Amino acid sequence: MHAQRPVRESILEIDDDSWIIGDRLLLVRQPVAPPSNRFWSDGQGAFFVICEGPSPLPQTRALSPTSPIQLVHDAGDANAAWRIGEAFLKVQASNPNTTNRTREHVTLNYLHDPSNKATPTFRTPVVLFHMEYDNRYYLFTSRVPGDTLEKAWPSMDEANKQACVRQVVDVCKELAQMKNDKICGVDGRELPESWLKVPRALEGYSHEELLLDCKELGMDCREFVLHHCDMGPYNVVVDQTDGCVVGIIDWEATGYVPKDWIRTKFSLCWAMDFDFPGEDTQKSGDWRQRVQLLLGQEGFLEVGAAWKSRYLRERSSTSVEPQEA
Repeated sequence: MHAQRPVRESILEIDDDSWIIGDRLLLVRQPVAPPSNRFWSDGQGAFFVICEGPSPLPQTRALSPTSPIQLVHDAGDANAAWRIGEAFLKVQASNPNTTNRTREHVTLNYLHDPSNKATPTFRTPVVLFHMEYDNRYYLFTSRVPGDTLEKAWPSMDEANKQACVRQVVDVCKELAQMKNDKICGVDGRELPESWLKVPRALEGYSHEELLLDCKELGMDCREFVLHHCDMGPYNVVVDQTDGCVVGIIDWEATGYVPKDWIRTKFSLCWAMDFDFPGEDTQKSGDWRQRVQLLLGQEGFLEVGAAWKSRYLRERSSTSVEPQEA
């Protein structure tokens, strides 16, 4: 059995129009749409189709510089993402600590299922295909039109910036209409919200464990509301072709949390700042501070001072900093 490839090498090229993914799946670009639902547009009149690969697998090579498939995210050997025409592929390494967590395709399917009365009024990806094998999770989703906020914000005028903030707050309010009696994902599995646990050990995301953290911070824990939990500038997409229309991507950290956590996280989570070269701290955090202030005007509470106090107190003794789970 061959050694598993690094996550960033999950896609290998057969030729200019076909690829092997995860040593198992075959991706083909063809001029006609197939009668299958596992296809999407390449944005130029042709279509990508995903299916089971042949056995034995053909000879492959690394993606060529002219490949229509573009690596857009590479987080070491933990996860990577590619744009493939009008879709994205995310590949994540999995381990025993992640098996009881809600998968992103489950959340997206839940949001788009009318029977859950949760159909979003804002733009979100649609699941095209997913598989999990050999400790890797593969998720194909449709592309949400526009640019990430990280890319769009510097050139946006003030009116569009305000419109963007307003729409994100409306997304938070819309999601918060869905409630649960525990902290978890949409299917009842664990919600890996590491910022709730900072700076303690990251293992363990049961409702009982997270509830202790929330109560310690003074949050109202009588009910829990649905929240995306990671609306940083890479996960908010802005389409300015006709005004300013916001979409939200990357739903892997979504779940039910105390309502107070929504504004709290915007107020303190520096991982949701812009990453502009040479920017000062205030400008880098401009986006999320605008959101948290408007959330406050809409009646959302926050416990940022309690969180920071606990963080500084425990950091001095543990030197553990927040990390993405």
